[in-house]
Amino acid sequence: MYDYKSITIFTAVVEQGSMQAAANLLSLTPSAITQAIQKLETQLNIKLLNRTTRKLSLTEAGDIFYQHAAKMQQSAEDAMKSVEILRSQPIGQLTIACVTGLTDSLLTSAFKSVLDNHPEFRLNLLFEDTVIDLLEQRVDIALRAGSGVLSNNMIARHIYDFKWAIVAHRQYFQDKAIPTSLAELAKLDWIDFSNPNFNSLTFNNGNQKQVITPIYRISCNTLYASRRLTMQGLGISIQPIDDVQADIASGELIQLFIDWQLPPVPLYLVTLQRIQSEKVRIACELIMNYFAKLKQ
Repeated sequence: MYDYKSITIFTAVVEQGSMQAAANLLSLTPSAITQAIQKLETQLNIKLLNRTTRKLSLTEAGDIFYQHAAKMQQSAEDAMKSVEILRSQPIGQLTIACVTGLTDSLLTSAFKSVLDNHPEFRLNLLFEDTVIDLLEQRVDIALRAGSGVLSNNMIARHIYDFKWAIVAHRQYFQDKAIPTSLAELAKLDWIDFSNPNFNSLTFNNGNQKQVITPIYRISCNTLYASRRLTMQGLGISIQPIDDVQADIASGELIQLFIDWQLPPVPLYLVTLQRIQSEKVRIACELIMNYFAKLKQ
C-alpha cells in the first residue's frame, strides 16, 4: 500500500523548492519531511531528489514521479472541493421516494424555488407504496406512511398524520342509494390498493366503535391508482382527506359517514445519514414546512 502522506509531502517539497518551506507549509518539522522523503524513496527503491546543503533538484525518476503525483494531488483537491460544494450548495440529483397518495398533492411545487434558482439541481421522484431499499435505490429522502415501515438504521421524523375519508364519485350513486349504515356501506363496490391494514376497517364516532369488512370489487397496487378509479365512478375507496378535499368541495366526490373516523396513519420523513448535503437539508426543510402548513 502506498504512503499517500509521503507522496503529498514530496509534492510540497518540489513545489516549495525546499524542505524547510514544505515543513512550514505543512506544519511539520524538517526532520519529519526528510524521513517522509526517505521512506518514499525506500518504498520505490529509487532516488527522487538530489539534495545538497545549498539546493534541491529532481532526479529523472523524481521528475516523472512528480508529474503523476501532482495530478493525484490536484485530483484530491478537486474531490475535496466538489464535496464541499455539494455540502454547501443544492446541486446534483436529489432522489425522494414518496407514497403514491402524494402524487396529486402540492408537495412538489414546494421545490419550484430551488429548481428555478439552482440550474444544477435535479429532482428525481419515486412514487411507490411498497417499501423500497433506500441504499440500493440511492434514495436521499423517503416519505413513508404507516406502522412497521421503519428500520433501525433509519433517521425518522414524524411529520404528519393522514386522516382518511370514505369517498365515491357522484356518478357512482346515480343508480344507487347512498347507504344509511356502515353495514350497508360494506356491501358496496370497494376499490382496494393492496394495503393489508384496510382488509377490515375500524370506525370511531365518539365512544362508539364499529368494524366492517369491505367487499373489494377492484384491486390495484397504489393509492393513487385507486383514487383515479374512484374518480371514474367505479366504486368507493379510502383516500387521504387532504388530497380529495377540493373534489369533495366541488361536489365531484361524495364523502360518506363524515362523523365516523378511521385511525390516522403517521407519515415519516426518513433519511439514512445525520450529516446531510445542502440539497438534502433544504429538501427536508421544504417538506417539513409543507406538512406543517397542512396542520394549520
